Order: sequence, then structure tokens, then C-alpha cells
Amino acid sequence: MEPEIIHIPELALMLGRSESAIRSARQAGAAWLPPSFMQGSRVCWRVSTVRQFLQECESGLHAPRRPGRKRQTPPTLTTG
Repeated sequence: MEPEIIHIPELALMLGRSESAIRSARQAGAAWLPPSFMQGSRVCWRVSTVRQFLQECESGLHAPRRPGRKRQTPPTLTTG
């Protein structure tokens, strides 16, 4: 029977990342990490939430923003 709630080691296996990468990303607030909750002093994830998050990422809902400066509208040419 699969557990309903997982912790950092299990999430690391699901995402193919190291445990330290998960911990660092959580502290940095990385967008590629599914939403978590606290159970006492432990960080937890629901397996169903992680799977849904991965499906949303696959469809492009959690795509990271591209860095760069904002575009300015070009000036219009006036002939007179």
C-alpha cells in the first residue's frame, strides 16, 4: 500500500533530485517544488498533490518566468 503522505526522501525519489536539492529549493521558494505542509516539525507532501502538480507542470502551467527587461513600445514615426 502506497503512503498518502511523503517526506523529503520520498519526494526526492519521485522527482529524481537529491534530498539536499529539495531542502535548498524549499528554503529558496523554488517554483518547481510542489506545495508542502508541516506535520509537527516535518515537511510533508500529499502524493496526490505531487502527482497533480507534476501533471500541471507537464502541461505548462508552472513554467518559470523568463528573466529579462520589460519591452518598451517603439516610438511611432510621424511625417509632417
